[in-house]
Amino acid sequence: MNKFLLIFASLFVSIVVTAKTAREEIYENINLSGGGYLTYPEPIGVEYTKVPKGYTPFYISSYHRHGSRFLIGKEDYVKPQQLLHKADSLGLLTAEGKKVMGKVDSVCALAKDRYGELTNIGFKQHKGVAQRMYNNFPDVFKGNKTIDARSTDVIRSILSMFAETSTLIANNPKLNLFIDASAHDMYYMNHWFNPINKTYGNLPEVKECKNNFAQKHTHPERLINELFKSYPYTLSHLLNKNKTYISLWEIASNLQNIDTDIDMMYLFTKEECYENWSRSNVGWYLECGPSIQTKQMKPYVHSNLLRNIIETADKAIESDTIAATMRFGHDSVVLPLTILMHLNNFYYVTGDMESLADNWHTYDIIPMACNIQLIFFKSKKSDNPVLVKIMLNERECHIPIEPYSDVYYEWDKVKDYYLNNVLKNIPVQE
Repeated sequence: MNKFLLIFASLFVSIVVTAKTAREEIYENINLSGGGYLTYPEPIGVEYTKVPKGYTPFYISSYHRHGSRFLIGKEDYVKPQQLLHKADSLGLLTAEGKKVMGKVDSVCALAKDRYGELTNIGFKQHKGVAQRMYNNFPDVFKGNKTIDARSTDVIRSILSMFAETSTLIANNPKLNLFIDASAHDMYYMNHWFNPINKTYGNLPEVKECKNNFAQKHTHPERLINELFKSYPYTLSHLLNKNKTYISLWEIASNLQNIDTDIDMMYLFTKEECYENWSRSNVGWYLECGPSIQTKQMKPYVHSNLLRNIIETADKAIESDTIAATMRFGHDSVVLPLTILMHLNNFYYVTGDMESLADNWHTYDIIPMACNIQLIFFKSKKSDNPVLVKIMLNERECHIPIEPYSDVYYEWDKVKDYYLNNVLKNIPVQE
């Protein structure tokens, strides 16, 4: 290990030692326990490292998850609603159970025919991201340069793209805008059905690990006993305790993404919030992370995307007519891309799911509207290298190569690291 990597590793250890644990963070802010349902944490008070002397930003390449949304499926809302009403008809609901049934009815009314759709909160999140992008890097968006924006063919992603691009155009109407949402681009925008995922996503040890952890860390008894009267035979034939508990958790933890005063998080103790998050955290890690169980291969599901980022950046550097390349999609892309790019300490390899919560947190990576931005800088002196700064959720990141200056890296060295180390033995996924 070279000197810089030793420094990088030491910095990581220092951060881990001094940072709060996930349990402590969630006890202080239970919304964090939503993990991927966390509303976007705006970078309020974040200070950025001074740009090296003589350099100005000229190009941005990014990938954005859609903003806050309703739960994906109709059944996510209707199934627990129907179960509560069935229990009520049988006289099995407690007074608290009837109260919760009323809340679920209200939430179902809000979500009706909006399953998986972007909420007003989500739209505002993207307008905010775009406005800060414009304010922080105004030189990028001067004149009549082009913004190339692509989205997956999912309406919440398309509307997220519209929110950001319309904000940028409102700031400078001279910008040329190209937008698209086509299956043509899915091989890099959201290439979930590729050989890597099929090969490593269904291994028996992965399913066993996930199921064992979930069984150990799902404790529905207290809440179920508060909501339902204790008629064991009737109740056991009416509901699956674990599924009912998790369904109510999904509704409760996602309410932060909807314009409503309805609160259901009070149903869960702080420790239950933590355990619900840790179960989800493990699920995401096994789905997208570099786990021992998946042979550390799952992040490579989106290796095509990293190649696309490199190729489009090189074209933008050569042409000097492109302001930004913007991509809009999903958390299942941002998460493996974060790992593949070795941002901060997120390339964390383990097979021990019990220790995962101490080292790797979904709420740090994939809140609603999460994003990865690569900001490119050029010098007034033509013989100076092009620099790049990488940000995750608008916060500066380090990668394990020697920087030009702090969080600023020479693009050629970054490109070489990704092509000849990270992607070296990974073929293009068709």
